[in-house]
Amino acid sequence: MSLKKLYLDSLCGDRGALEILIMRFHPLLVKVSFRYGYFDEDCYQECVIAMIKSIKKFSIR
Repeated sequence: MSLKKLYLDSLCGDRGALEILIMRFHPLLVKVSFRYGYFDEDCYQECVIAMIKSIKKFSIR
């Protein structure tokens, strides 16, 4: 499934599409969440929350 389709479905409230979208970006979220040589779970959760909020603000041209 394409990112555009996942984005549009999650924007319409499809929780399954949102979960797949988050899992597609999981490696990047984990990479950002490593602080001082260890995994920071709170940072990971904040990244996921920021991603969910940004879906509502993002627009495709």
